[in-house]
Amino acid sequence: ALAMAIGLVLGFWIPFKLLKRGIVKRNKAFLKSFPDAIDLIVRGLRSGLPVSESLTVVASEIPDPVGSVFGTISNTMKLGVPMEKALFEAAKKLDMTEFNFFTTTIVLQRETGGNLSEILNNLSEVLRGRYIMQMKIKALSSEARASAIIIGSLPFLVIGALSVISPDYLKPLFHDYRGN
Repeated sequence: ALAMAIGLVLGFWIPFKLLKRGIVKRNKAFLKSFPDAIDLIVRGLRSGLPVSESLTVVASEIPDPVGSVFGTISNTMKLGVPMEKALFEAAKKLDMTEFNFFTTTIVLQRETGGNLSEILNNLSEVLRGRYIMQMKIKALSSEARASAIIIGSLPFLVIGALSVISPDYLKPLFHDYRGN
């Protein structure tokens, strides 16, 4: 039974956690360089390129993971799928609020009109501000998180040290009914 429990943990839980960690790391890398991709689209629009061509430029100029997402969108559009559908499929796969903002912005602008470069420029600034705010929050809360880890692990460290230094000192806790 113990071997089965250990096998389940090693076979399912650890790979699941490693996959989850990889997804979180990829999402963080995406969010870090996504505003740069939006800025590149804005520069392309201001120079006269259409949106579809600007997406292709982003796919070739911005490194992964942003470049691969825009490359998939660009390749999907080359196969004849409308831009809106390609963007919605990418947003569904990514499942990120920031990319949903981007998709909604482009789709609404195509339906209602307006200055897309200005809207995307504002979105880029908002996304950068959100990222900077998240980093500030993480930095300000890091001392409290470190203190919680230290205080939480201290009893286990003391028990481990005492069991090595003086094993008889802790025996009443485990072998006497008053210690239990």
